[in-house]
Amino acid sequence: MVELQRRAEAGIDSEAEEATRARGHALLAVLRAAGGETLRRDAVTDRVTRWAMGDEALKTQLFRFIDVLPALRASRDVARHLGEYLLRPEVRLPPGAGALLRAGTRSGAAAALLARSARVGAHQMARRFIAGSNVREAAATIVRLRGRGIGFTMDILGEAVTSESEAEVYQGQYLGLLAGLSEAARRWKRVSVVDEAPWGPVPRVNVSLKLSSLYSQFDPLDADGTVAAVKARLRPILAQARQLGAYVHIDTEHYATKEITLRIFREILMEEDFRDWSDTGIVVQAYLREAGRDLEELREWAERRGAPVWVRLVKGAYWDYETVIAAQRGWPVPVFTRKPETDASFERLTRFLLENWRLLRPAIASHNVRSMAHALALAHHLGLPRRTVEYQVLYGMGDRLALALAEGEERVRVYVPYGELIPGMAYLVRRLLENTS
Repeated sequence: MVELQRRAEAGIDSEAEEATRARGHALLAVLRAAGGETLRRDAVTDRVTRWAMGDEALKTQLFRFIDVLPALRASRDVARHLGEYLLRPEVRLPPGAGALLRAGTRSGAAAALLARSARVGAHQMARRFIAGSNVREAAATIVRLRGRGIGFTMDILGEAVTSESEAEVYQGQYLGLLAGLSEAARRWKRVSVVDEAPWGPVPRVNVSLKLSSLYSQFDPLDADGTVAAVKARLRPILAQARQLGAYVHIDTEHYATKEITLRIFREILMEEDFRDWSDTGIVVQAYLREAGRDLEELREWAERRGAPVWVRLVKGAYWDYETVIAAQRGWPVPVFTRKPETDASFERLTRFLLENWRLLRPAIASHNVRSMAHALALAHHLGLPRRTVEYQVLYGMGDRLALALAEGEERVRVYVPYGELIPGMAYLVRRLLENTS
């Protein structure tokens, strides 16, 4: 942490800043030339989604409605909620939509029509951001990505579980996903920009998982019990991934679970079966004030371990939650409260990762052109071997940026969620709000 603070106090290097701006302008030129190109084939859904997100008030109200839709069963309930969210002075609706929404509160037939239309529309929107509901659909998405020179990491939708049977199902889903994708990968053509790095081959199959979904009593207050239970379910996943030549990435979630997630990650990778395995990694969130310390500790641990791991650097997706919980409980706010502070932290941590790439392999994840341009410029300035740095975006969110980076022959990976669409609605809404706020 001291090391990172000292660099921050030194101010902005004018040469690095000029190089960052030049890279950023070049990226923007490619983005603008590409127009509205995406990684999906459904142009109609993409146009409708862009229209909905173009109006701030409509977008916010639609997201709030989608968040509650999975809990609504009766058509009249769906129609009533639609009216409550959308019949507002600040929301601009297409001609005739207001009259239909008002009719839905009075007529059973109108309510049924509204409910059906709402569910179809929500599913179509979700499919822009969720790759599929089964391995076959997910594999088809992966083939399209690889055809564009882009890699993937697959995430099964779902977070904290409420029972041990759910946790076992989640574990089984990942074991099945690894087996299914590895079988499919035998038929994939080699894509050197994705499948190779300066240190050797990069696994074609890459999955991301959340540790809270492996144990129903995941609780930092019972740290020892949580660590033991999660490691028992994580070991078979890591063992199968290593046997199949696949990659497993550990996601981080709320601040309250950060320390225990890092503990599980470090402890299990010091075990004999995994100590020399490098096809794994963890997320570090730049909006956390402790992120610099966490990275320095990870570097020291990786040096003791004797094998590198990956670090996916993100800005963070739980800002609202962290600030509200801290205020409610009178705790210090664990995240930076101003966006420029998070952006500056992201750039400091990017430099740290790039300077320590032999121990902490850098995966820079952002939809911000400035953040990506900074990493590109810094990698060049430090003289890193080509494709030492991986650039990551969310499926359906950073498509144009991914395509622009891939056009420059950088290694790009798309974070691809897949699973049931309705349970995935909460994920969808959080990501939409995070990336359009």
